[in-house]
This record gives sequence, C-alpha cells and structure tokens, in this order.
Amino acid sequence: MNYRGSYKKLLGNSNAAIMAAIEIYNKPTFMYRDECTVILLLNAWELMLKAILSKNKQSVFYPKKRNQPYRTLSWKEALSRSSNYFPGTVPHLPVQRNLEMLGIYRDNVVHFYNIGDFGVMLYALAQTSIMNYRDVLFEIFGIRLENRINWQLLPLGIRPPIDVVTYLAGQREPGSASAVRQFLSELMKVTEEVTQAEQDTGRLLTIFDVKLESVRKIGDADVVIGVDRDENGDGLLAISRIQDPNRPHPLRQTEILEQIDMLHDRRFTSYTFQAIVWKYNIKERRQYCWRASEGVLIKYSNDIITFIRNLTAADLQAALTDYREHQRRLRAN
Repeated sequence: MNYRGSYKKLLGNSNAAIMAAIEIYNKPTFMYRDECTVILLLNAWELMLKAILSKNKQSVFYPKKRNQPYRTLSWKEALSRSSNYFPGTVPHLPVQRNLEMLGIYRDNVVHFYNIGDFGVMLYALAQTSIMNYRDVLFEIFGIRLENRINWQLLPLGIRPPIDVVTYLAGQREPGSASAVRQFLSELMKVTEEVTQAEQDTGRLLTIFDVKLESVRKIGDADVVIGVDRDENGDGLLAISRIQDPNRPHPLRQTEILEQIDMLHDRRFTSYTFQAIVWKYNIKERRQYCWRASEGVLIKYSNDIITFIRNLTAADLQAALTDYREHQRRLRAN
C-alpha cells in the first residue's frame, strides 16, 4: 500500500474542489451557497495539504490500528504536519486561523440559519482563503490558479453588498444572535493572536471591494470591533480608528529599516533591503510596492515587513550573495 498517496492525484482533486467552490458561490441562485462553498473550500485545502505531504514523501494516513480500516489525516492534522513545508511568503499561523474560522462555521452551521447578512463574513473569510490557496499552490507546485478561471463574470445584483465593517458594527445590537457574537468574539481573539505574532492579518481576513481588489485588512481597518464582555460574557464594542483608506502603501525605505532593525543577528541595512527587493522582484509585486508613474516615488505596504521577517537565514544569505554577484556583473559591463 502507498502510504503517501499520489500527490498529483491529490492535487488534481484539490484543484477540482476549489474550482467547484468558486463556481457554486458565483451562481446567481443557489440556496445553500455559503454552506457548500465552505465545505468545498476545506476539502480543497485538505487535499492540497495532503499533496504537500505526499510530495515530501510523508504519509497521509494515521497509524493503522488492529482490525480497523486505514484513516487518512484530517485537514487539521494535515495542516499541522505540513507547516514545515509552507513557503516563506505565506505565514502558516494566519492561514491556520482562517481555516479554523471556516471550520467553526461548517461544524456549527445550524446555529447560523436565519441570521441576516451573516454571509458577508463568510465571503471575506472564503475570499481570503482562496487567495491563500492560490499563493501556496503556486509557491509549492508552480501552478497558477488564476489561469484556470474565466474572470469574465457578470457582476449584477439587486441589493448592494454590505460592508464587513458595517456588518460587524451592526452586531452591537442587543438582539444579535449568540452564535454570531461568539463567532465574532473568536475572530477577534485570533486576529489579536496573529497581530501579536507580527504576522500578516491579511492572510486571516481581508475585506474586498466589488472589484476584487484587496483594499483593507482587518488589522488596518477604519473601524475595529473589540470584545467588551458584560456580566453574561457577551457583547461587542466598536472602536473607531482614524486611518486614511487611500494609503495602502504608507512606508518608505527608512521606515522599514527602523521597524526591522535586526534580521537573523545582522543589522538590517539599506544594502540588505535592496538585496531582498532585487532578489524577490518586490518592485513588480503590487502587494508590496507602489511606484509613482514618474518613477521617482517608491512606497511599500505593511506586508513587506511580514515578508522580510519570514525570510530564513538561508534566504537572507542567498539574497545578499546573489545581489553582490549581480552588482559585480553590472560593474564589469
């Protein structure tokens, strides 16, 4: 028996599941949309995580028990065992917490029936999960999910979509269902955990506009919803934060150097930063860099801090070595 399974077969089924999730969510009339999408999303992740393990010659089965059938790993166990194989550009913790929030919904879906507009939360979590899936798929298997999707969709709707922050603020009302309050309280806990770990909250939950452009992260939102427990342990408190939503790339190089300071026991200098920018083609990646059309002003998003801090010592040394050789060749020419 092949305890590793075929990673190509696992990956093929995973891609089929993620495509099915996207197609079902985008159907104009589908009464079980959120539930089916979440089930398929978690299934797609489970299969891809097992494909990662299989590709690295790891078993995708639990140890065999006498007189019992073989059991493959759950998505949670597969996620835990595959953490060492995650690409440096995709931090494991926020991805894990994002999937756990989707899992909480799937396992308790009966408690969310008849909750008006709760689908907005599922949309934000699911869209972030798909983006995480896309990045892991490309970094590990070299497959671009976007090449398999026809994005010529017809964005028609009777009602305008409700904003996630607006929805969260509305849950302060006394009549909010306890299941929703508990879900949002758990979301705030994991958001704080990811923030304190100095990892990317955009991998946990990102708020998207109708153009499918990432515009705000929950950690950088204009309104932050905090948990304010009363005598019964329930309640939500909205805390306003003044922030310019038109500045997704607020950092200059000097500010980045100040924030990082040291990296793997090395002083983080402008030379080190430029080596990383060159090595990973940062200036061409809109998630991390914005350049004025005149080509003079260059600014970076907060994601660049997370990206750099997630580089290993070997990644840093490779960037410095390759950049030094690149400069040597330029001088020789």
